[in-house]
Amino acid sequence: MPPGTNAEFHLVDERIVGSKPKSLSFAKAAALPLTSITAWEILFDRLAVAPGPSDPRALLVIGGAGGVGSILIQLARKRTGLTVIATASRPESRAWCHKLGAHHVIDHSKAFAEQLKAIGHTNVALVASLTGT
Repeated sequence: MPPGTNAEFHLVDERIVGSKPKSLSFAKAAALPLTSITAWEILFDRLAVAPGPSDPRALLVIGGAGGVGSILIQLARKRTGLTVIATASRPESRAWCHKLGAHHVIDHSKAFAEQLKAIGHTNVALVASLTGT
């Protein structure tokens, strides 16, 4: 909505809206569209990953515990065959990335090469850097 509009009375095309899931708060539901479309566009438009289970490559998600990263992990796991490697440093963030479906989680505060080698990846084909451009 443009600044200054009265959002309670703003008209929106019904083709681009949906019902809020009952399991989500209004704040959580409001956060989904922007983070979800951003993650979708990174994965399928910018990185040109084809949906399907047969992609043997690895995807490194730098900033996996953030808003876009957490959606990106889930999309990559559910819609592709990519091996998903996320970065996170705090124990709770690492656990979150694993819960969302990351195959591996490495610490972004340490050198990547050694950690990738330790999990069997000397390199990765795809990188989504969500903490800096």
